[in-house]
Amino acid sequence: MAYKKFNAIFLPNTLKTQLKRYLLLGVFFVFSSLSFNKSAFANQHCEIKQISPQITSANTLNKQTPLRLKIQSGRVQYSVNCQLQQAGVLSFNRSTLERFEWRQNDEIHNPIRYNKPAYFIDSGATTALLTLYSPVEFRPVFKWQPMPVFIQKSQQQNLILGLFYGLCITLILYVLIMGSRLNDDTFKLYSLYIFCIGGFILMQEGQLYLFLTSQHSSSLFNIYLLFIGLCVLSATWFICALLQIKTSWPKVDTALKCLAVVVMLFSVLQILFKTPQVWALLSKATGYVTLCIVGCVFVLSALQARKGIREATLVFIALSFVFVSMIFRILLIDESPFMRRYGLIIAFAVESFLLAVAVSRRISRMRIAKKCAETEADYDHLCGILNRRGWCKKSADLIEHHIKSGGVLCLIYIDLDDFKQINDTHGHAVGDQALCKVAHHLKAIVRSNDVIGRLGGDEFVVLAHFYTKAQVSPKVHFLKTELAKLTIDHNTEQLAIKASVGSAVFSDPPRNIDELLKAGDAAMYHEKLKRKATPLTLVDL
Repeated sequence: MAYKKFNAIFLPNTLKTQLKRYLLLGVFFVFSSLSFNKSAFANQHCEIKQISPQITSANTLNKQTPLRLKIQSGRVQYSVNCQLQQAGVLSFNRSTLERFEWRQNDEIHNPIRYNKPAYFIDSGATTALLTLYSPVEFRPVFKWQPMPVFIQKSQQQNLILGLFYGLCITLILYVLIMGSRLNDDTFKLYSLYIFCIGGFILMQEGQLYLFLTSQHSSSLFNIYLLFIGLCVLSATWFICALLQIKTSWPKVDTALKCLAVVVMLFSVLQILFKTPQVWALLSKATGYVTLCIVGCVFVLSALQARKGIREATLVFIALSFVFVSMIFRILLIDESPFMRRYGLIIAFAVESFLLAVAVSRRISRMRIAKKCAETEADYDHLCGILNRRGWCKKSADLIEHHIKSGGVLCLIYIDLDDFKQINDTHGHAVGDQALCKVAHHLKAIVRSNDVIGRLGGDEFVVLAHFYTKAQVSPKVHFLKTELAKLTIDHNTEQLAIKASVGSAVFSDPPRNIDELLKAGDAAMYHEKLKRKATPLTLVDL
């Protein structure tokens, strides 16, 4: 009621009539636009009809919807009739094609530079004759796209594949550099595998045709076949090494590698023999043997994962993607065109990433093991300090510091007196206790940047850096005094540890480590001769 009063007061009848007219016109315009666009879209299509070697009914190719035709071989001709509202591009798969020709208005047109054969079609009515020649079985797949969509899709595809190729190159360089440092052939095999994957995808997707002409089709297809065999061969060798299959199942390892060699042989034979019957047989054999290898390695990776073999779980997950994509590519060819076309690319991308993680873990583990081995080799396990090898390495660093910052170096050379008598009288266990006591005490009284080491037997060395010579004498005197106080407990007695301590000071950097040790050894013997060495005695409490 209030609404009617509002209309009566504020909206005159003429105004209400005009508003109704405008509203009806707007609705009519919207529906007209939608129906026009729908009809325009419906009218945009191409018809493809085979006219040689046999005539078939026409097939309608709609916008951005792939049209898959029957498998053909040899020379096949198609009549193409298009009715388009806007210009577009007709493309088809290259696969095993050796030659193709687009004839329009009795003129041969050149294809657009694209990773697949593609031809520009102007708006309006277009009639053309398309000739394809493939020496072996070939399934044509046609696709029509408006020009803006074609440009956008091609740029997206090239960008994504460019990122994939960049990932491959990065992984190859990273693993090669790390593998050369760690001297492990597994990393070289992984680099070879990634190279083969990159080459296979590059040949399959046809990015090289952006730079080459169709005259190179036959050569590039042969390289593509070669990369198929190389992918299987390198993958089998690499994964067998990564999963340590030779250690667990040596015969299975040999059998898998032999099958990989067979696949490589099939790829070479496909290049040499391109008669339809032989090629089809070799193609199927290559696919089935490859699927068999992937399935076997997939099962073995699961078994190795259960055993706790490192990286086996990651390999299992990676191979699951490849295994599924191979099933669609070989067994379920017509089930999913998307999986047949892009499944292997996605699987390889995921597999490359997961295997890169596995290889990275292996690299980290080997670096840790190498570092631990170097640490083990540089340390004296009895005394818990550097041995001669480790001390020489650390001393070289301290000499470099001396060269850069100046000051003086002091080598303190320590030799235990009558150590043989300790071993002979009280046993080697007591002698070892004396050595450990000296090492422990040296670590406690020297500075953190001083280098302590046991050269062997009863000889110890300390290399210290000072900024002035005045700092050297107090430090050497303090060390001698502290060593003179050393005792060890044996049964209910205390045995004194006596040592001769010599020191050599270097204002100029020494030429090498041997010069340091010779000077320190001479100083120590000089000290030993200056005083009469006393045998170990009981210390009065």
